[in-house]
Amino acid sequence: MKKKSIIILALVFLGLILISSSAYIIREDEIALVKQFGKIKRVIINTQDYDKVKNNFEVNGNTNVKIKREKGLHFKAPFFETIERYDSKYLTYTSRTEKTNTKDGRSIDIQMYAQYRIVDPVKFNEAVISEHGANSVMDKNLYPVVIQSANTLIFDEFFQSQILESHITEKLDELNKKLLVEFGIFVTDVGVNRKTFPAENVASIEGKMSKQIEKESEKLIAEGDSAYQKAKATTDRQRKELIASAIEKAAITKAEADAEAIKIYQQSLNKDLEFYKFIQRMNIYKNLKDTTIFLDKNNDLLEYINGYK
Repeated sequence: MKKKSIIILALVFLGLILISSSAYIIREDEIALVKQFGKIKRVIINTQDYDKVKNNFEVNGNTNVKIKREKGLHFKAPFFETIERYDSKYLTYTSRTEKTNTKDGRSIDIQMYAQYRIVDPVKFNEAVISEHGANSVMDKNLYPVVIQSANTLIFDEFFQSQILESHITEKLDELNKKLLVEFGIFVTDVGVNRKTFPAENVASIEGKMSKQIEKESEKLIAEGDSAYQKAKATTDRQRKELIASAIEKAAITKAEADAEAIKIYQQSLNKDLEFYKFIQRMNIYKNLKDTTIFLDKNNDLLEYINGYK
């Protein structure tokens, strides 16, 4: 009886060992491949990548490898099969800093980045193996695309992110086909995260910037002087026009007033000639003040004086 219990316990222990060595869990942020004696038998991938992986298998002749999309608990043949896991999250590649020339011959040091995922674990395992290997793949395949794009842009365009990124994006679809087939990688985002001037070019750039600023200043000063002269000429012309108009209106007003005064004067003479004579005598009296004159008795002036003693 005791011997039988020992056998049962041994079987239970052996069963636990078999279960623990055959069961494995693939997390949601992982993909994996199952190897049997070093040969890949099946893969566990992200559901959204199924079509890409299936087409890649057909292109690369891996149609004998089974594709599973379910994450979580899985089982394998204990001792005979092994599991290799890869991160299914977005990975970041950062390039080395390298000097490049723009289309107009300006030198710039640039560093780029890329976001990528491991989509086909079979091809990645064969051609890349590790994340370090993926960086090497990016250096040889993706980075040259950025450099070539920079070479087609002039200096000012290179610093307009949307222009540079549009150039890279145009080439990314074709590049992804190659990366997926040859390395199992799919790039989702590419950009330049650092653009600096080479140290030996700083002095030259500062000189060019100073000359550009000086040129712009001279242009603005000339434009300001021109605007001032135009404004002054317009003001002087308007002033002369206003003065001429005022003189013309004053002359017209004076002429009209003089005409009206003469008219009134004439009307007064026509109405009372004696009044006119009286006014004249008053003026004569005023002018004779403190003055001695000798007149003939027949002088008409005596008539006015004698008549108004």
